Amino acid sequence: MSARIAFDDGLLAEDCLTRVPGVRLRRLAPADAAALAAGLNDLEVAKNLVAVPHPYGAEDATVFLRGPAASPHMLCAGLWVEDSFAGCVAIDATAGFPELGYWLVRAHWGRGIVSAATRALVDLAFAATAIEKIVSGHFVDNAASAAVLRKLGFKPAGVVETRSRARAEPVRLVAMNLEREAWAAGRPTIETARLVMRPPLMADADEIAALANDGGLPLTTAATPRVRRPEEARAFVLQALRRGFPADASFCMRLRESGALIGGIGWRDAGADEVELGYWLGADHRGVGLATEAARAALEAAFETTGAATVKACCRPINPASRGVLERCGFQWSGAGHMRPQASGGSVPVDRFRLERDVFYSLKAWGAAAIRTGSATEAPAGALSRPAERA
Repeated sequence: MSARIAFDDGLLAEDCLTRVPGVRLRRLAPADAAALAAGLNDLEVAKNLVAVPHPYGAEDATVFLRGPAASPHMLCAGLWVEDSFAGCVAIDATAGFPELGYWLVRAHWGRGIVSAATRALVDLAFAATAIEKIVSGHFVDNAASAAVLRKLGFKPAGVVETRSRARAEPVRLVAMNLEREAWAAGRPTIETARLVMRPPLMADADEIAALANDGGLPLTTAATPRVRRPEEARAFVLQALRRGFPADASFCMRLRESGALIGGIGWRDAGADEVELGYWLGADHRGVGLATEAARAALEAAFETTGAATVKACCRPINPASRGVLERCGFQWSGAGHMRPQASGGSVPVDRFRLERDVFYSLKAWGAAAIRTGSATEAPAGALSRPAERA
């Protein structure tokens, strides 16, 4: 039996984005009571939940918001579609293994919204805590919920009889489990001949901070975040966990053979069918082509998963090593300017670069990286790349 878990109150201090544009998770507030009651007063929604009565009123919603939803042992978020409240997603760790629950107003059924929302919360819970297993379940006549859990990687663990307060009768429920190992295997992953790149965990924060202090980050883009202290690294990881893949992505860069952390890489939505590439490499790992190898693989992943037409990047004029990496990846200089980088307090001069999709694929003679997008039902694309030339 799992020990009782308390979730950090800061996990939902900011909205958590999802894979579906316009769909996000937000901390519940007392003002959500009316919308919560309206959504759960629909029998078609309530009949698929265990503890929700029918009818369901404003007083029921207020009791939930002040009690279970406010408990440190429940990670509970409102589900918002554009600017409208549309349901809830929660992980309840008040007893036994943490349990995933969710519901969505009928107007949004059949659009993949619950799959995106539950994936975002499950990813946040596993990545930010030491949870080893999350449990859930669906009634035997609820095929839509069964599909959601299968997409997340949950496996059946038996059938039990329970009661639905809304149905007021016994119901058969298929219990399902998601182990940490299975969740980790389904995370977005980029692999090359020498590197494995995966999204950061909160457990990586101290290691990231230590590496970021190993020599002033001599090989880096101008967009590198400040992660010199452990608290900064934890804030960076939490921010990365809340971002919506694939529009935004962050990866820890580790050596395949030893597992040693050597840097980070990723991209962020830059609007207008563009993403911006960012990376940093620890001082002890320069000169052997690792930054170029990582950047080429990340570019392939960014183009493949986001569908962007252009990737842009920028580096300091005083950083010729980073400029060399970008040029070896096919980037072309597009002008000079200034920006306020995350790792600096003031505006600094930068050289700007752009890489068009067509140019990238015409130059991609170095081979494909192995890319897993994080879906339990999708297989890796491509083959491992050959070792890149020296950076």
